[in-house]
Amino acid sequence: MRIKGAGVTQEVVDTIHEKWKTMEIVRLKVEGAPALNMKRMHEILERKTGGLVIWRSGTSISLYRGVSYEVPSVHLNKQIYKGNEMSTYSSPLVSDKTEDPSDLVPHKDVAPPQTNSETATEEHKNTEPLPEIKYEDEVDKLLVGPRSQPPFRVLPHGVRSSLGVKEATSLRRLARVLPPHFALGRSRQLQGLAVAMTKLWEKSSIAKIALKRGVQLTTSERMAEDLKKLTGGILLSRNKDFLVFYRGKNFLSADVAEALLERERLAKSLQDVEEQARLRASALFAQSTEVAEQSGASGTLGETLDADARWGKRLDDHHKEKVLKEAEILRHANLVRKLEKNLAFAERKLLKAERALSKVEDYLKPADRQADPESITDEERFMFRKLGLRMKAFLLLGRRGVFDGTIENMHLHWKYRELVKIIMKAKNFDQVKKVAIALEAESGGVLVSVDKISKGYAIIVYRGKDYERPSTIRPKNLLTKRRALARSIELQRREALVKHISALQAKVEKLRSEIDQMHSMDARGDEEFYDRLDSSYPSDDDDDDDTEDYERPSTIRPKNLLTKKRALARSIELQRSEALVKHISALQAKVEKIRSEIEQMHGMDARGDEKFYDRLDSSYPSDDDDDTEEEGDQAYLGTYDGENDGEENDLHLETNFPFHNQHLES
Repeated sequence: MRIKGAGVTQEVVDTIHEKWKTMEIVRLKVEGAPALNMKRMHEILERKTGGLVIWRSGTSISLYRGVSYEVPSVHLNKQIYKGNEMSTYSSPLVSDKTEDPSDLVPHKDVAPPQTNSETATEEHKNTEPLPEIKYEDEVDKLLVGPRSQPPFRVLPHGVRSSLGVKEATSLRRLARVLPPHFALGRSRQLQGLAVAMTKLWEKSSIAKIALKRGVQLTTSERMAEDLKKLTGGILLSRNKDFLVFYRGKNFLSADVAEALLERERLAKSLQDVEEQARLRASALFAQSTEVAEQSGASGTLGETLDADARWGKRLDDHHKEKVLKEAEILRHANLVRKLEKNLAFAERKLLKAERALSKVEDYLKPADRQADPESITDEERFMFRKLGLRMKAFLLLGRRGVFDGTIENMHLHWKYRELVKIIMKAKNFDQVKKVAIALEAESGGVLVSVDKISKGYAIIVYRGKDYERPSTIRPKNLLTKRRALARSIELQRREALVKHISALQAKVEKLRSEIDQMHSMDARGDEEFYDRLDSSYPSDDDDDDDTEDYERPSTIRPKNLLTKKRALARSIELQRSEALVKHISALQAKVEKIRSEIEQMHGMDARGDEKFYDRLDSSYPSDDDDDTEEEGDQAYLGTYDGENDGEENDLHLETNFPFHNQHLES
């Protein structure tokens, strides 16, 4: 039998009773909205039918009619039979007591016996259908609980509201071993659980909730969101079995929260009292009805023009140059401050990197080179080198460098071969040489050669004539694989920071020298300064005269001149300053012209209006003039497109590699 969205109606109850006439247990299937709360469904079924729910799986229910259950028709017959018996027992007693036949005659004032009518009334009451109850109303009444508000929270000063990664990890590990504090089987109306969690948080910082299995229409995600809104806590973890909540750093106990709320209410009441006193005091003063006289010329264009004509500064050429020079000095000073700030930050990072590197290198204890290493002849070295380069098996040495795993692999190679070939990539030959010497010292072998190959550098090491495999092929004085990687990262970081700091220091020194030179340079010295700049570049005549006695210097690119990029930036800044000077002069001319026109408008009569406005229209630029200005801007920007960016680099790197019979010096 199916119970649909209407719930347990009278028709459903009658159907259940009809089935109970022939069987003791009725199987029911709940569908629709009533299936949301099966516990409430049990109560409604037991109350309306009088049965007992003995089994449930999901939305399926088995309803038992009970041991003392009687069919309604049999129960009605029993009641009628009992009524007849009572009337039979009472009839002889009445006949014994009535001796006079006249007493048997009914009197108009005496009411007749009402046995049959009372029995019919009882039967009507027993067979009267129960009032229809809607399931939705019953569910809503049951789930309405006390309104739960999130607890009052205040974050202490200087404390981060969010949890760090390490803190969250430690709390999750702590919650794994804790037993659950609550068991949850529904996803709605969790106010009671929220209140219980708030009380628990006064003793424990973590609340662990177990989710019941087999409960339909429950979602852990929805439960977690509702509890987070109701309690204000932090969700640490969520899965199909448990929910773990952290109370938060801003959680307060009930006593502390009540004290703070009381202080807040007291402060608000004091503010209300002060506001009432202020309103009473302000009501004593009569508002002035006098309206202040408005000045006719205040804030108008005429007042501004008069003040500008009387006290305004007119820029001359000397003042323009001074302003531009001060702006350039200020820009350089700002750049210097910014670079100094970056330099201090980089130095702090370098100090931190050096501390981390020293901490890692404490575990590194490199072995000393043997006092009398085993030597091989030139012929043996030549043959070993030739065989080693032709070997297909090799060891690849990466960014970790020489660590315990490298030496272990060398000994494993020497188990089957006399030679081991190690390939590594490096920036220069000195770095490869240091690695080769370290490999020879740590392994106890003989270094044969170091050669440049297509994959990088090849290091050939011979195990020796009297080679014996050590008891521990992984030395304890070297770094492990993880620490070697950490050491290489710190070395790379330190190298990058050193280069960055040197570049910043060079920039700062250069900007400071430019600022000092700009301060010491007066108006007369500008020409001398630029003459010295021009004299530093050779002319065509000087090139022809000095061709015969020319000697190429060691560095053909001088360091005291600007680079290509900076020279381009300097030319752009010069053109920008020149354009600004022209723009300022044009603006001044326009201002003077407009002032004269305004004065002329004040003294103009009515006849000269048309001529005057014709001259005004001719003085403003038209659309054709705007197009001309745009074309000029494009031509101005196009001056940099013709720069030669294909300059070849004249510096070449020359790398010399050892010959076949070259020996490495110790």
